[in-house]
Amino acid sequence: MAKLVLAAGVPHPPRLVRDIAESPGKTKGEALMKQVRLYVEKAEPDVIIEVDSDHFVNFFYNNLPTFCIGMAEEAEGPQEIWCPMPRYVVRGHVPLAKALFRYGVHAKFDMAVAHELRLDHSLVVPLHFLNPAMELPVVPLYTNGFVSPLPLATRCFSLGRMVRRFIEAWDGNERVALVASGSFAMDVGGPLRGWTDTPWVETISRLLVRGQYQALARRATEERIAAAGNNSGELLNWVTVTGAVGNAKPLFVEVDDGYGYAVWETA
Repeated sequence: MAKLVLAAGVPHPPRLVRDIAESPGKTKGEALMKQVRLYVEKAEPDVIIEVDSDHFVNFFYNNLPTFCIGMAEEAEGPQEIWCPMPRYVVRGHVPLAKALFRYGVHAKFDMAVAHELRLDHSLVVPLHFLNPAMELPVVPLYTNGFVSPLPLATRCFSLGRMVRRFIEAWDGNERVALVASGSFAMDVGGPLRGWTDTPWVETISRLLVRGQYQALARRATEERIAAAGNNSGELLNWVTVTGAVGNAKPLFVEVDDGYGYAVWETA
């Protein structure tokens, strides 16, 4: 039987890798990523399931799944030429991805599958810090965090619960880490850029700290998410992960403007 040994949430700012290289030891993001990585190393996972929202690298308006499982043997990224960081080859875990897809369909989640992937910074930046040698295989689980209509946050919470049930039913003996990639509140290139919806970030942080995950899912309506900026749908990745942690409260929740960092011990 497999086991969920750790859950975590981190952001994926595309300039973070370069900022740290240019000013080592001076950014809050560097310290927080190191803190999360220590817990990942302590948990000794065999595989990572990363919940992410594709930034129009694999999917676009003409073909945009609500939920999609990455089933590639390997994939490269980040594909964006403007992203100042190393390019990696990331291994997949096809048997686990296939089993998760089948389990999810039987649990009444109509998920898509991608047998070929082009990775963007949103998936690779967290791995740069948490899986730097790219030794651990990764199963991407994509949610639509950008294009209306977004999936209901309550549905994402249920998706996380399903993922936890799947892990515990999986015949393998893998130790699994579940990672959410995304921000709490952010606007990129829109009228709200440069502004952070601080009250919403504080609400999210407070509900996470208290373990009130279903309350967070109820409050994270599409309208409330949109009011926090055009990138704020990435919160749904966090909501998905909270569905998998059960009653566990996070060991810590830290915020950095519209970004969040958190870790749950689940074993």
